[in-house]
Amino acid sequence: MESMNALVARKSLPGARYWRAFAIGLLLAAFGPLARAEELAPPLRRGVNLSHWLQYEGRQPVTAADLAAIYRAGFDHVRLPFDPERLGWNPDAQGGVADSWPGLVELDQAIDLALAAKLAVILDFHPESALRDRIETDPRTGKAFLQAWRALAARYAKRPVEQLAFAPLNEPQFYSFDGARRWRRLQAAVVGAIRQQAPSHWILLSGTRGSSIAGLRLMAPLTDPKVRYVFHFYEPMLFTHLNAPWEPFKSGPQGMVAGLKYGVDRPQALAAARPLPGADAKTANAAIQEYAAEEWNARRIAAEIDKASAWAKEHNVKLVCTEFGIFRDATDAASRNLWLRDVRVALENAGIGWSVWDYADFFGIATATGQVAKTADGAPIPGDPKNPTRQFDADALAALGLKP
Repeated sequence: MESMNALVARKSLPGARYWRAFAIGLLLAAFGPLARAEELAPPLRRGVNLSHWLQYEGRQPVTAADLAAIYRAGFDHVRLPFDPERLGWNPDAQGGVADSWPGLVELDQAIDLALAAKLAVILDFHPESALRDRIETDPRTGKAFLQAWRALAARYAKRPVEQLAFAPLNEPQFYSFDGARRWRRLQAAVVGAIRQQAPSHWILLSGTRGSSIAGLRLMAPLTDPKVRYVFHFYEPMLFTHLNAPWEPFKSGPQGMVAGLKYGVDRPQALAAARPLPGADAKTANAAIQEYAAEEWNARRIAAEIDKASAWAKEHNVKLVCTEFGIFRDATDAASRNLWLRDVRVALENAGIGWSVWDYADFFGIATATGQVAKTADGAPIPGDPKNPTRQFDADALAALGLKP
């Protein structure tokens, strides 16, 4: 039965206004907890990947000055890829306990440097491919993986929930016919392990097939309300990885072609592209023809992003594109920056946050200045790793809607 105050309030409203207020009250009651959770979520609107800092050879060390510049440019978060083996994790050790990793102090410092710069952090478990394959296929390594995340979540549970999110595994593969089912089982287990220690932090989950949109669309979301879903976007791969000096691109079509343009029609694309000297001409020309026929432009990119957006709408979940970018050296700057802009605009129009790959390495939106060295594979690195200095590419920032 209504209280007297409620009855008086109802009678003071015209019928339509009363029922509208009643409906709004029901919505607030139903979605209030979710709204409050979103208030405490990391922003994850515009971010950058700090690659090659705590992974690979660690050739791109990042300092407080870098992070301050990233914040000033308008980024609200960084994605922090870390190679667990580089930090000392041994999945074959008894228990695989995370607190025994000698390199975790480096991870602590990296997280705290970013938080001090007012940036949110995506903590990205980013093993090299051999270890990732073991996690996916070997039950003992999978169990150690869960134990590692249980310990990591405990270690970072006191970091603010609105500034730190956990990304359990970079680019899961699971290409087999039952891959999506096996990944869902492991995914649910790792979320459970994290939740035992960090019940309120956000978790970012990826689909199979290398975090592609195709893999995302094979997923059935978990019921955890503090999960967002992620994908990576590097389409078309012939363009974004053109002349990349590592495998499988070095010996694939990407290593056989030069002169690709983005955002032009088929005749212009065919006129600009050519096989490299010594390349398999048949393979190179077939790749050029296919690329030209696809006519990549803003409309085509938006159509691809819409596939991810439609999946998210169907399941009432939120997305973040945690990687997109282009290898710097192979394409002209105008094509590169136009692609960056078109992907960024498509993501933002779909309401999807993003983290560009990467800060200062092969795909960098910034480069080392002053004393600069080069690695054997051609990456520019700071000549003095303890005192790196870098400068943003102003045109790349503009393509991302930001400024130095």
